[in-house]
Amino acid sequence: MGMKVECLVCLKETTIPKNINTEKYDGQITCRECGALLQVKLVKSKVEQCKVVMDGKTRLSPEKAGESLKQAKGERRFYLEDKS
Repeated sequence: MGMKVECLVCLKETTIPKNINTEKYDGQITCRECGALLQVKLVKSKVEQCKVVMDGKTRLSPEKAGESLKQAKGERRFYLEDKS
């Protein structure tokens, strides 16, 4: 079983592709659930940093987005920045 990271947009786990060296990687992956583009930094098979580059609006329905936001706020997992 491969390494997984939790998407910061939909809160689902997404598997790191097998061709990525999880011992030392600093690059982008796409969430297979919502299509969000994540910048991840992996060191010794551990997530050192993860941030959203582009959310997966095209694949994330408004209902799912609202549910995910409520869950994330309730669990204090992350915050959304106002980009305007």
